[in-house]
Amino acid sequence: MFKARFSPQQSSKVKTNLFATGQTDLERTIMYVERNLLLARVGRKCVDGRYLPNQASGMLARPGGDCGYVMALLAVNRKKKLGLTPEQCFNAVYKIVSKNKGFCMHTDHHTDPDNHTHKGLIGCGHLAKAATKELAKEYDVDSNDMRRVVEYSRNIAEINKTVHMVNLAGDHQEQGVLVIESTNYTVNADDPKLGRMYFIYDKARDEDFMKALVEDMALEGITSDELYKQMKKESDIQLRATLHNLAKDLPVYTISFGRTRIRPWKHPKLKVSFAGKVA
Repeated sequence: MFKARFSPQQSSKVKTNLFATGQTDLERTIMYVERNLLLARVGRKCVDGRYLPNQASGMLARPGGDCGYVMALLAVNRKKKLGLTPEQCFNAVYKIVSKNKGFCMHTDHHTDPDNHTHKGLIGCGHLAKAATKELAKEYDVDSNDMRRVVEYSRNIAEINKTVHMVNLAGDHQEQGVLVIESTNYTVNADDPKLGRMYFIYDKARDEDFMKALVEDMALEGITSDELYKQMKKESDIQLRATLHNLAKDLPVYTISFGRTRIRPWKHPKLKVSFAGKVA
């Protein structure tokens, strides 16, 4: 999965140098996780590292947020010939997740500098790159289908408050990718005081949520078990594509915990492991 055409830029944020000289990147990452560990909360968001601590805090981080599930379904629909339109794929996910903290996705200030100005399709790299003819194949989707999904979701967001469109500020300056193996805890994506941000993927929570999602969708022509298997496969392909396109050569760390009950701010069983680099 790891080992995504992007070079991290120098952060323009005011940084507080809390890291000791000579610390390894693993040691700095452990310190970051210890300072930014928090309880999981209901709702979904993207893996994007620009979410501030007060934006979608504790929500399940997965590529594209809820629209990422739609993108995975688009790929399955295309391969399994389920006969759904892009809008029907969106609605299949929307009708379920909108009852559970709303339908969550994001744009950014580069694409949407204000509520009335749009300078592109959307400021979510996971969705935007899959909607380009050059890269759509990497995501197993048709670029026109992706554009229809994003435009449809934007239209609904303008008239229905159940679509939560977070507008992220700043540039991508992620220091790595954190893969969270916990259903109870996660990590803030950005810590302005430390001057660091990470791509966050809540792997365990994503798998659990996807299982429940496909059971509730109950699509014709495919069993829930098969739909989960195929959506998980496509989600993994799409995650790899986005990491390749946005996070190439960045280090990947897995975050795991012991089985004992813990306090969210300190855990003696916390384990941060280097898992390789994004390819």
